[in-house]
Amino acid sequence: MFPETRYFSTGVVHNLSKSIKFSPYIKMGHGQTFSATEKYLYVIANNHLLTNSSKSEEIMRINKNNLQIDKIWTFKIWNGDANHPRYIHNAVFVNDHEFYAVFHNSAMKRFEYWHVTRHGNEWHPKEVGASGSNFMRNGSPVQGFTYDKRKNQFYLAFNDYILNIAKNSKLLRTSHFNSGREIEGISATNHDLYVELAERPELFRGWIK
Repeated sequence: MFPETRYFSTGVVHNLSKSIKFSPYIKMGHGQTFSATEKYLYVIANNHLLTNSSKSEEIMRINKNNLQIDKIWTFKIWNGDANHPRYIHNAVFVNDHEFYAVFHNSAMKRFEYWHVTRHGNEWHPKEVGASGSNFMRNGSPVQGFTYDKRKNQFYLAFNDYILNIAKNSKLLRTSHFNSGREIEGISATNHDLYVELAERPELFRGWIK
């Protein structure tokens, strides 16, 4: 699935550093939600140690040209009412008016998929599906989540596993690197799925059929 590999090296970092642009100090999330659209960057900032919390989370919109925050929204996701909050750690923005998020409901042993859309100045969540499984027996957290617009499906990553999930939450496929290493992020673009591994850092590109 991933025949092409890219390695980070000192030379590559040195060449990239010539065009690096620094932002001012910005409160960021824990790394699970960072997305780019045509005009903006999006970050969801929260306390990653919280699980089923009713605390608010922040959406920060960042201008690509100057790397300055130009908009901050606060939002909450409830499943029915305030007694059933959903605290989001993993999400991906597909454009400037919508993002998809995944929530691991450990009590009900399932993963929920939420579609959140912006209407005016408010974000409105809607649950679009739920997978009735914990997937990982050792309680591993989600280490990568993305949405494939072309195939209209999700990808979940745990350690060195990748799960392909249909929009209706059906499990379509499971892939395993058998590397004993952790995935740190995934992204789907057109026919490509990019996967970052940690220790040592590697970037893989796979072709989505």
